[in-house]
Amino acid sequence: MISALRLAVLMLLATVPAMAQMPVLKVKEPASANAVTLQSLKVDVQVTGNIATTVMTMQFRNNGSKVLEGELSFPLPEGVTVSRYALDINGHMREAVPVEKRKATETFESIEQRRVDPGLLEKTEGNNFRTRIYPFLPNRTRTILIGYEEELKGQRYHLPLDYRQAIPSFSLKATVWETLTKPELEEQPDGSFTFRGNGNTYIAEINKSNYQPDKPLTIHLPKSTSMPEVLLQKAGSSHYFLVNAYPKAQSRPRALGNRIGLIWDVSLSGLKRDRAKEMELLGKLINEKQQLTIELLLLNNRLTKAGSFTITRGNWKALEKVLQNLVYDGGTSFAALRPAAVDEYLFFTDGLSTFSAPDIRLQKPVHCITTAPRADYSQLKWIAAQTGGQFINLQTLSVKEAARQLEQEVLHFIGIKKNDAVREVYPSLPTPVNGAVAVAGITDNGSASITLQYGYRPGAVEMEQTVQLKPGTATMVNVHRIWAQKKIAEMDIRYEEHKEEIGLLSRQFGIVTRNTSLLVLETAWDYVHYGIPPPPDLQQECDRIAKQQRAQQATHVNNLLDKAVAKTAELKKWWNEVFKPKKHFPQPDSTGIAGNIPRPATRMTSERSANAMRRSAPMRESEIKDRAVSSPVPVTWAEAPKAEEQVMVRGVAARDVTASRARPVQKVSIETARFKSDKAYMKGLEGASAATAYQHYLQQRKEYAATPLFYFDIASWFYNAHKKDTALTILSSIAELDQENAELYKLMAYKLKENKQYEQEIFVTRKILEWRPMDPQSYRDYALALEDGCFYQQALDTLYSTLLQSYTREAAFRDDGIEEIIITEINHLISLHKHRLNTSRIDKRLVAAMPVDVRVVINWNKKNTDIDLWVTDPNGEKCFYSHPGTSAGGRISNDFTDGYGPEQFLLKKAVKGKYTIAVNFFGESQVTITGPTTVMAEIYTRYATGQENREVICMQMPAAGKEGVFIGAFSF
Repeated sequence: MISALRLAVLMLLATVPAMAQMPVLKVKEPASANAVTLQSLKVDVQVTGNIATTVMTMQFRNNGSKVLEGELSFPLPEGVTVSRYALDINGHMREAVPVEKRKATETFESIEQRRVDPGLLEKTEGNNFRTRIYPFLPNRTRTILIGYEEELKGQRYHLPLDYRQAIPSFSLKATVWETLTKPELEEQPDGSFTFRGNGNTYIAEINKSNYQPDKPLTIHLPKSTSMPEVLLQKAGSSHYFLVNAYPKAQSRPRALGNRIGLIWDVSLSGLKRDRAKEMELLGKLINEKQQLTIELLLLNNRLTKAGSFTITRGNWKALEKVLQNLVYDGGTSFAALRPAAVDEYLFFTDGLSTFSAPDIRLQKPVHCITTAPRADYSQLKWIAAQTGGQFINLQTLSVKEAARQLEQEVLHFIGIKKNDAVREVYPSLPTPVNGAVAVAGITDNGSASITLQYGYRPGAVEMEQTVQLKPGTATMVNVHRIWAQKKIAEMDIRYEEHKEEIGLLSRQFGIVTRNTSLLVLETAWDYVHYGIPPPPDLQQECDRIAKQQRAQQATHVNNLLDKAVAKTAELKKWWNEVFKPKKHFPQPDSTGIAGNIPRPATRMTSERSANAMRRSAPMRESEIKDRAVSSPVPVTWAEAPKAEEQVMVRGVAARDVTASRARPVQKVSIETARFKSDKAYMKGLEGASAATAYQHYLQQRKEYAATPLFYFDIASWFYNAHKKDTALTILSSIAELDQENAELYKLMAYKLKENKQYEQEIFVTRKILEWRPMDPQSYRDYALALEDGCFYQQALDTLYSTLLQSYTREAAFRDDGIEEIIITEINHLISLHKHRLNTSRIDKRLVAAMPVDVRVVINWNKKNTDIDLWVTDPNGEKCFYSHPGTSAGGRISNDFTDGYGPEQFLLKKAVKGKYTIAVNFFGESQVTITGPTTVMAEIYTRYATGQENREVICMQMPAAGKEGVFIGAFSF
């Protein structure tokens, strides 16, 4: 029986070679493995010259009884990006519009609370794309359309079609326009799929019912001539042009070094690479060289030197055996790489540094080689370019071509001869000629000619080729988008330098990039309300609504500062109040949480229930009429500390306490819940040695590879066994499970904090902030990680900036009261480290020394989750959401019912006796793909006194409705 906590992954592929780009739909596991099925697939392929346009229309059905959130993810080849996305809305397909990524995510998440039909398609790290679909209603279907243009490599078009199960309705059509030679089918899904000619156009088509395609489609487009092909697209008085040239490839020998550093990426994602093809290339290079020394470096979340191999006469069996028996595990940390005594490096990887910044500090040439279906091509190109190496994409090159590129100086396209008639020509960087080269640009003269220049080194022209741009070669192909993709791909190599221009270009041409998404909304009112440009079919209605002012754009809360000032005054008043605890009489021991007061019959009553209902209900037009509109404020935060500034971090007890003159007091011992898991994969670990336990983990991983909870639990076991390095490797594997998943990264951040691995915590929380700058929790988590790492000024600046950001009204309402927690933490930093800090930018109305005997704060990693903090004092009085103040002075912060938290308990003066801490998990209002909710609790005694003690506990929640989950206890 599969655990209900595991992920169901509807993979649209079974066993697919590494070059395949197959979509994968993921949802949380419902009642059965077939709860979501692919009902219909329609693929339309159109090829003109060297450009192919692919449109896939997929219909999925939710056969289960639960509302689900789906996530369809898919990688695309190098240089290719999505340019069309549509979603079914009320029975009709609605085209998406390009929107700045942050705004698109904010809008999507604001609307999805209403359980209507937004759709979001975004690019994640590497050339990977995903679309989020919510709600996925029971016994209903959702239809998604995705389209993209690509420049074909090697005159071949490839579409993977290896499916696990029969599809009720399947159709595939391929059209090749304006060709003198009949296309060749190298691979095809069905024998009846054949090209039939109609003049210079060839069409192949099949339509099947209950059909399971299990073979890919690969079309070879033979060229009857080596003459350049020219495509022109008119744009006002100008033309976009695309030239496909086929210069006679020339090369000359280049000797590989005699001492090679072989960097082999052994992170978890390495299992998805075509390692057989990588080994074939390596063997070919070794056999050509005959004699050399290879230093083997294994890279995952750390770097391991795996030996030096002297190879004579091409005999590399010892190295081959080592590579064939490698274990792939952990995240990827490019920052772990260190120079070796070698002439150059061969780096086999997907280019995704999931557990550190992607910077590489190697001085010798690094040749980056990838076979991964999901890769960061821009990063690999940049590493190769800055070190003087080469980028080898083994998905598009044969082993023979790749070896030739490494062993010889290959002819490159190095630019065009100066020509005032053309502009914005790409590629503008030297590009290897592997049979063909495609050059795109803009001309104001439709009959101009351009001269392509080739050479082996930049600036050294070896040959030229003149091409005429003829007006008669106009085409219906979207040449403008091919041009835009080429320009964006080149700028993306140094994304930070060009991100603003990339954003403008991608929104103008409707191309998905790192900072631009495609968004579909349900109603015209939504487009007007959220300030999203509508698709053409809704433009007229949106204009009417805007003119009549029946809908008001969503407003942003400029900052939380005013609320923070008011909350500070409230906290000061509480801190200065004298409390008289009620008299305590001994109570008998009992199971569960001591001193529980009778709980309400229902979870939410009166005002609390009404507030929660208002949060999830859609606004009426009358409710938002005449509200003011404000523009979002640009996001800013303190810069992350540079790698060279990293210091050996220390525990809380060793912090700077020069501000404190308090005399030493007895340390309060804090007891926390012990880790335990009853999952099937944990059986057999009790009493096992570390080596045996690790083999058990690898064996169990075959079944639980896509389950985050599996890695969390096994890592916890190794942490408890004091095998910190192994635990970190296993935990970091979670970073390889999904792209830009903040919930998974929060889970890792909590565990890293708990185990005092602060350098990694800083990186992980920084990534969350990059992905979700719309959440105050992202700034706060990063600030607290900086404080853990002893970067106090950056921590203070980032924490204070949390109060100055612009948030949507929905986010501000969801997180109402978070100011109390942030104020407490700002004053904690100032109290302990004020002599090291510049506080001139902090509003003085927020500064107040408020040390307390007890502070407890809980955080959780998933939104739309309701968790409550309970603290029971020695008098048996429980402080929680419906009893927020105790007679002893205990105070609990605002109740968060559908956000990420946090919730905080403060007690200025502790009464003697035992305190018990628990959380009440009421459940989630949305099903997501990341597994159960993870809670992190921080328990402080003598907080902000200079003599504080902190314990951190990170645990995953049991089934919803579980009351009084024990977190910890301590006695004063």
